[in-house]
Amino acid sequence: MEVEEARQTLEETPLPLEAEFAPRQHEVAKPELPLMSKFDGSSKALRLLPAVSTVGLFLLGIIVLLYFARVFFLPLVLALVLSFLFRPVIKWMARFKVPAPLGAAVVLAGLLFVVGNGVSHLTKPATEFVGSLPANLRRVETKLRRFIRHAEQLSKAAAQVEDMTKGNTEETPATKVEVKPSKWADGLFLTTTTLVAGAIETIVLLYFLLAYGELFLQKLVKVLPNFHEKRKAAAIAHEVQQNISVFLFTITLINVCLGTLVGLGVYLVGLGNPILWGATAALLNFIPYFGPIVGVCILALAGLLTFDSVGHGLVPPLIYLGLHALESNFITPLILGRRLTLNPLLIFISLMFWTWLWGVPGALLSVPLLMMLKIFCDHFKLLAPIGEFLSG
Repeated sequence: MEVEEARQTLEETPLPLEAEFAPRQHEVAKPELPLMSKFDGSSKALRLLPAVSTVGLFLLGIIVLLYFARVFFLPLVLALVLSFLFRPVIKWMARFKVPAPLGAAVVLAGLLFVVGNGVSHLTKPATEFVGSLPANLRRVETKLRRFIRHAEQLSKAAAQVEDMTKGNTEETPATKVEVKPSKWADGLFLTTTTLVAGAIETIVLLYFLLAYGELFLQKLVKVLPNFHEKRKAAAIAHEVQQNISVFLFTITLINVCLGTLVGLGVYLVGLGNPILWGATAALLNFIPYFGPIVGVCILALAGLLTFDSVGHGLVPPLIYLGLHALESNFITPLILGRRLTLNPLLIFISLMFWTWLWGVPGALLSVPLLMMLKIFCDHFKLLAPIGEFLSG
């Protein structure tokens, strides 16, 4: 009885406060989670922020290096892209037991002959056209006056400004004007020297890349540590060389045909110097978007200077515009196929970027460099989404 009464008294006695909230023996106390675990997405973003910042600074550093060291990198990249264009010719000559150094010398000699001969034949008409351009602009303005109705208003406004300027100069004391010698000649000489030096460097680099490019690739694969990396490097190099060669050779052939048709078309309508306009159309067609626009403007100016009526003068640019539309929308996509097509928006962005970075040579290199980037991204799983985004 006493034991039963003691047990009943113990059960009816209230426990202390800390014992009441203490975990039972059969329950495991759960540790309190940290506060950041409730915001797992934000935590991951914060962890990725240093890596993203590092990559951004690295890319920015590369852009700055390419801009300020363009005198070094531009001939190198241009020679590399041209080597892709002429590499099939070297391989074809190797089938006839022609050594690569000799084949590279033959290719460069032929290239210099064609370029030199073309420049010698086209320099005279191009110089005459550019030299007579200021005097002939008045004729173009007369023909287009009815299309430019605001020209008279602009002339009146300019005359009023001139009268106001004259009135102010009469009230103010005369100032002594000192004419300093122009620095245009020095700048032109400096630019010409830079272009000649860059052309010589490109030719020398192109010879070495054509003659010893395969040896360089073999050495590059040999120094890689394992077989997987060797195989991947060889696959990337082969695909870049194959695709860029096919792309450049196809585009060159298409542009030559386009230039021939443009020259024939303007010759049939009576425009002088058809070889000059055909060569101009072929060269400008290597530059996406901006090249055809410039070509249409040049042919419009030449047509308006040659023919009396405005309608007849607009026929040559319309011929070029129609042939270019047929080439860019049907012929080139049909020949190249989807494998070598790129996103049009990214082509335009690449054109803007490389033109800002390296000028006209950068505009010529914008599409091949974008294609090389796409091929490189396609071979790495982490960069595969970028390669898919770059594709057409």
